[in-house]
Amino acid sequence: MPSIENWILNPLDVINRMFESRESDTEWKQKVDEFFARKLQDEKLNSLVPSMNNEALHNLPPNTLMKFRCMIQDSYEPEYFLDTYQLVDKSTGDKKTGSSRYKDVIDRPGYDVIMESKDNETGCRQVVYCVAVPGENQWVKQVYVSYSSRRPQREVVTDCGGNQMKRCHEEAMDVTRETPNGVENDQNKRRKSNNSAHNDYLSTPKQPPQITPTSYPPPGNEQTSQNVEKHHPIPGEDGPVCIVKVYDETMELKVNETYEFTGVFSVDPIFSTPFDPMDCNGVDEDHMMELKSRSPPSSLVPRLHVVSMKPLKHINPLLPATIPKKISEDFTQSARYLRDDLIEFLKRLTFGDEIVAQSLLFHLLSRVYTRTGTMAVGKLTLNITGIPPNSSYPKLFADVIANLVTKTHYLPMTLDNMNKLKFTPKKDYQKNKLEPGFLQLSGGTHLVIDETQLHPGSLDPMGVKNVQALSSLMTSQKVDYDFQFYATPFYHDVNCVVLSEAKSMLPCDLQVKLTPDTPVATNLEEYFARLPPSDEMLNKLRVYLTLGWMGDYDMEPSVMKQIENDFVASRSSDNEKMSADDLHRLLVVARLQSASLGKSKLELSDWSVVKQFDETRKEKMK
Repeated sequence: MPSIENWILNPLDVINRMFESRESDTEWKQKVDEFFARKLQDEKLNSLVPSMNNEALHNLPPNTLMKFRCMIQDSYEPEYFLDTYQLVDKSTGDKKTGSSRYKDVIDRPGYDVIMESKDNETGCRQVVYCVAVPGENQWVKQVYVSYSSRRPQREVVTDCGGNQMKRCHEEAMDVTRETPNGVENDQNKRRKSNNSAHNDYLSTPKQPPQITPTSYPPPGNEQTSQNVEKHHPIPGEDGPVCIVKVYDETMELKVNETYEFTGVFSVDPIFSTPFDPMDCNGVDEDHMMELKSRSPPSSLVPRLHVVSMKPLKHINPLLPATIPKKISEDFTQSARYLRDDLIEFLKRLTFGDEIVAQSLLFHLLSRVYTRTGTMAVGKLTLNITGIPPNSSYPKLFADVIANLVTKTHYLPMTLDNMNKLKFTPKKDYQKNKLEPGFLQLSGGTHLVIDETQLHPGSLDPMGVKNVQALSSLMTSQKVDYDFQFYATPFYHDVNCVVLSEAKSMLPCDLQVKLTPDTPVATNLEEYFARLPPSDEMLNKLRVYLTLGWMGDYDMEPSVMKQIENDFVASRSSDNEKMSADDLHRLLVVARLQSASLGKSKLELSDWSVVKQFDETRKEKMK
């Protein structure tokens, strides 16, 4: 069988060869970037790279190339490391230069690092804490895993001499390392006492360090999966997490944005070494807590040294990350027919209520496409009323939406949830980390809020704060993160739909009453089990919703002039018939009407349809 490309299984070998043949410090780094960018731009080669999202951590071999589809949950201070350093051969005394770029530790058996050399150079890398995309739906995971399972199973050709990957992984965890007194392996090292395993990097060492980290690990007791906080915003989610290290200092990495990082996968045992607190003389307790929290065991929270990265505008696995022009053109041609199919499906979801089905379609396609001051232009929060209390309909409704879009979460608005859940992220200054909150969600997430679960009772101060945070998200797509001494606004793009018996207590842009036109099934679970269309049609609808949501939008001056004339005429005939807020809502719906038809420009015919839709909706609300 053909072997897996060496650049996937041994990326550090490729990087080291480029370093050894370098002509200048900047030239070899640029060559590394260009090499991996060229490889990963090829879809077939990119598909060969394993993903942290698809495999258990213990199945992933260290020091191989790995992908991670994730959201940035927290951003750390820049990390300084030995970019280049001088080495001396123990047996011959010859000197040479090495690099610890894309590594957590310096591993050069037979050599000593000359720490005081004037030729050593310090580098800087950005460090972010990333979690699997919050609310990522099951069908998305399954499709990505199916792509991964289609990868050719190839023989692993590494320094392990043709052995299988599992054996390489085991041997990599027992790698031979250089120590001041000779060569020893990790297994022997673990048998030693830890008199100075961490103290060497925090105070004057009593003995030389056994291995040289490229950046200093913190002291801390051995941790297990039971007491390591993975910092997932949504309670109950337990996807992979990772500390990602980015070497491009010019790249602006923002909290809550989604990326696909590709880099060298590192699970070095030094970051899981047990520690005796007596060895940390001179380090204050608060600093100890910060260091321990910021570097959890790599066996549970691995490191990824990035060689390539791309921001993800969407995570739909049925579409390429960057939409080619051909796909956009095909969407324009087929959108009208797919829209009809989706409306028919949503009508079954709403028991034949076409106005609610149309409202839901507009909601699913909405996004914040610009901001004017504090106003998030393009959002369309939806309130569907007429939902009976104690019904299973809201949860079943949420499950259907989850089967159509890529990211959702269902929130039963019970008093217990409102009073006990932490909605807003909070800065923990002792740990120097941003503790996640339920509303720390990436753009394009759909939040289904079940207000029928809210029964009479009292909100405590936490519950009041949570309601305020939720209201702020729905009003301006802004959440004030708690930095204890001050609040910092973070801007979001989360689609919120509220299901309630009467008008919601939460502020919504569009309210519509569910009025079934067909008999409501007595057994809702059985009815919803038969609801989904064929897999082929379901995938077409998923693609349609993603492309419609991402579409560009413009308005011809002549159309804008006609809309202004309509507004003036409406205000002249009845001053209360159309307010400025009504006009803004209609303009948003008009954009979504155009997007639902695959058009990038609003036409007068779309404006007429939207005005008729809104009049019918208002009639239903009476």
